[in-house]
Amino acid sequence: MTDQRTYLEVKRTVDDRALNHRVLERFVSELDARSSPVRIVEIGAGIGTMIARLAAWNCLPEEVAYRAVDQDAESVRHARERVPDWLEDAGYAIERLEDERGGTTVLARSDTTQIEVTLEVADGFEIEGRADAVIASAVLDIVDLERAIPAIEGLLEPGGLLYAPITFDGGTTFAPRDRADDRVERRYHRHMDAVRSAGGSRVGRKLLWRLPDADWSVLEAGGSDWVVRPRTGREGTETGSGYPNEEQTFLEGLLETIDGALAELEADEGDSGIADLEPGERRRWLERRRKELECEELVFVAHNLDFLARRPE
Repeated sequence: MTDQRTYLEVKRTVDDRALNHRVLERFVSELDARSSPVRIVEIGAGIGTMIARLAAWNCLPEEVAYRAVDQDAESVRHARERVPDWLEDAGYAIERLEDERGGTTVLARSDTTQIEVTLEVADGFEIEGRADAVIASAVLDIVDLERAIPAIEGLLEPGGLLYAPITFDGGTTFAPRDRADDRVERRYHRHMDAVRSAGGSRVGRKLLWRLPDADWSVLEAGGSDWVVRPRTGREGTETGSGYPNEEQTFLEGLLETIDGALAELEADEGDSGIADLEPGERRRWLERRRKELECEELVFVAHNLDFLARRPE
């Protein structure tokens, strides 16, 4: 079983490649236009890879108060360990402060930017406070939009920004081709839509009309597909051949997730679901994909969308 924190660490470079730079650049320019300190809340912050990325890529304005929130206590604990190191690697001088309630504040300073990062365990849709921007990366496709959008609006100042990258939008593809691929994809997405408690397989495109219907302005939107593939020696990568940056671990975790979802759907639907993809065929498909991963042959593509939207005034 792939450890969740390890999965999120190796996922960082997958997201790095996927992020839509046109949407990100607009987000950066909108942040720069705001008065300091710019207050950012990240919902579902995980182990803190987004703040590390924004700092390393020089995407933040001169003075930032960054509040990173996640419901998973282990992820936040991991973030408290890793974020200071990542910010230091990005060229920041670091000071760590602990309060009597167990909260952590990281003060990070460079020649051009000062960041105050707080890391806390909480449901991001129930916290209090105000923000100039909310970040929800790979979050809105796994939550109830009817709850999430009003909660985010309540956090933001009028005219505040929502940056929602890596929002899944209905594409799960593997290569080389297998006869069961279409059925696996169809049932995996059905699990998202019918069994999982919230979210869905087409949330990306849904936001294109759901946000305007709620009087939000969509400032930018664009594709941010995950593409994970083995490299060959001919490509001249620093890591040589195989999957870069241990991204085979990301694929291992993904295959476990898909298999678990299909098994849960089988239990939920009974004979009607098994007729579409029998358990033996599912196990054969999974075994083949794991062998291809071990042999550094497996390719994976998922379709996502990035959004930048402005809260109504």
